[in-house]
Formats: sequence, structure tokens, C-alpha cells
Amino acid sequence: MRKNTVLNQSPFIEPFSLKKIGIFAHLSPTQCAQIEDIGILRHYNEGEIIFYEGDESSYFHFLIDGEVSVYKSSASLDTIMIHHFSAPSLIAEVATLKQIPYPASCESKQTSFILKIARDPFLNLLQKDPSLSIALISSLTQKISALELALQRHTAPNAVAKVARLIRDDIPSFNRLKQIEIAHLIGITPETLSRILKKLKAEGVISHSKKEGITVLSSEILISYCG
Repeated sequence: MRKNTVLNQSPFIEPFSLKKIGIFAHLSPTQCAQIEDIGILRHYNEGEIIFYEGDESSYFHFLIDGEVSVYKSSASLDTIMIHHFSAPSLIAEVATLKQIPYPASCESKQTSFILKIARDPFLNLLQKDPSLSIALISSLTQKISALELALQRHTAPNAVAKVARLIRDDIPSFNRLKQIEIAHLIGITPETLSRILKKLKAEGVISHSKKEGITVLSSEILISYCG
């Protein structure tokens, strides 16, 4: 069951200020007021679905607080994690810009606040503000890079290579996410992830602890495992 709870009739309250979202940091009070007129802040609890694969993409989604995961379901009903977003982030803007159904689903991983802005009025604002357009293009470029890395990890020749590539490309994810979330992100079981981390630690490739997270001790050996 989907839940979309309006926080209140005037959702732009501290600490959820537009100025805290990088793409809006440069806006004048008048421009912020224009955004407020076409947007609404929604609250999602852990496990709630923000949108489903195939839903109409009528809104831009700005993650202001919390964390979400974007995933696809395969023909066998397996879940394939595409990306994990932490605030502040812009989510699924490509589908919204192209006016196509969402190609994946999005789930809140903890209490999250998302600013939803109606597509057509927002695009009208983009035409009037080149700096806002540039910020959106920058976000798109970052997403393309993230997608390329995700595809590289999922096409790795084996589980060790998947783990090694994620450590090489995104140590902050290892130090922020739970192991079960990391395992889903790269398409392996938590047990396999734990076994590989122990192997890399025993070989002196990494140091790993709950308190300190992961530190690469031998980049050369790690890269050799990337395949």
C-alpha cells in the first residue's frame, strides 16, 4: 500500500529549507517562493514505496532528508538494486525529463522527506534560469557516472570482483550501509559478502571493522581482484 502523507499545508519549514538543496542554493527569495508554489514536502517511513516501476513520472523528486534505494524486479521476481541515495539528492530526474514511466521502483530506507515538484511548471522555471538548468545537467551527469559504475559491478566476472570494484569505487557506501544493503546493491548474498571481506582482510588488502569501516591497505592487489 502506498502512503503519501502531506506534512502540512505549508511544507517548507525549517530545517527543510530549499537553500539546503544544492541545486536551489543560489535562488533568490522570489525564486524560492516560485518553487514553493509548485512543490510539496512529503514524509515517508522506512519501507514505504515512493514510486513504483511503471508509474507516471509527473514530478521531480528531491530527497531532502533520509535515504532511499532504487531497484528493479527481474522476470524471476528477484530484486536488483540499482542505486542507493542519501540526502540531498535528485532522484529519477531522467524519466521525469523524458516524460516516460519510471524504469525502476524507489523505496525509503529510513524516515525520509522528499520534495515533489510538478514537472511542467518546474521546466518553465528552468527556461528562465540558466544557472538552475546547469545545476540539473550536473546532477544528470553524476547519475550517468553512477549508473555506469553500477553496471560495471553487476557485470563483474565473479563475486570477489563485484566486492573489489565497489570498494575501489565507493568506500563511503561500505562505511554507511548495512552489509545486507551492500550485498543487495551488488547482487550477492550477505554471507558471500562477509566471506569475501574476511578473505580480503586476511590477505592484507583491506582493514575492516564496524567502528572504523573499510580502509584499503593494498590498492595494487585490490585492483587485481577487480577483473
